[in-house]
Amino acid sequence: MTPEEFLKRVKAIELSVRKLIQEGLAGQYLSAFRGSGMSFREFRKYVYGDDVRHISWSASAKTSDPVIKTFEEERERNFLLVVDTSASLRKGAWAQQKAERLAEVAASLALSAAEADDKIGLILFTDKVEKTINPSKGKTHVMRVIRDVLGYEPESKGTDPNSALKHIEKVVKKQSIVFFLTDMEVLPDERLLRRCAAKHEFIAVAVEHPQEWKVPNVGFLEVQTAEAGRPVTLDTSSDSLRRYLETHGQTRRIAIQQNFKKIGVDLVWISTEDNFVTALQNFFKMRAMRGRAR
Repeated sequence: MTPEEFLKRVKAIELSVRKLIQEGLAGQYLSAFRGSGMSFREFRKYVYGDDVRHISWSASAKTSDPVIKTFEEERERNFLLVVDTSASLRKGAWAQQKAERLAEVAASLALSAAEADDKIGLILFTDKVEKTINPSKGKTHVMRVIRDVLGYEPESKGTDPNSALKHIEKVVKKQSIVFFLTDMEVLPDERLLRRCAAKHEFIAVAVEHPQEWKVPNVGFLEVQTAEAGRPVTLDTSSDSLRRYLETHGQTRRIAIQQNFKKIGVDLVWISTEDNFVTALQNFFKMRAMRGRAR
């Protein structure tokens, strides 16, 4: 891909995501992730319907009318994108589509967080932490994050999500909103994931292509894993093999969902063929409702 083609892709993603932001995605993000607390804003005269618990009796004693304290949300938070850039999202039959969808999701989340006045940070990982960008604000900063998600060329091919989790545990001291984006080719250590989720608002996003576990009948087919590069020969004319692979994919997906639920980590599953905006909107609504119920 030439630099011109790359910049055109970045601009196309930004324009499409900006439209989503204007249509309310940022507001839904804001409802799902409230600020870290409330700070005093000012005193004002009490009016009928105000919460009487906010009346300041000491300030009211100095006037002839009741006075209440008003507060505003302490909005600024750190928002951290943690993105898998391993070979399974770079090479292979469905890798490009998964990588592009992952970039769209990351851009949508980053711009939503920016609209909510959060600081945006980035961690890119393979079997190691490849690159970090400290949380900051500004359009230029957000576009830098999006460009790196879309176009960063990693040094390694393997996947070790624990490298990113260990980095978060060691380096990210301030409680943050963490979105962990991957294709779930390799699963993180449960204890490490649980510790990160206990400190941060931690959400995993899994991207998949629905055809990954559906093998066409083309006879003997030699394939190799994107990361290890080991060749494997499959007899795709075997009905039982094709059924096994499809069932295995479905079973693995269910097991991952159940495991994340047991750990207490929200998991958003996104397909390359479905509308990812709907999946994000449904998650934001669920998160907001859960927050109001507390």
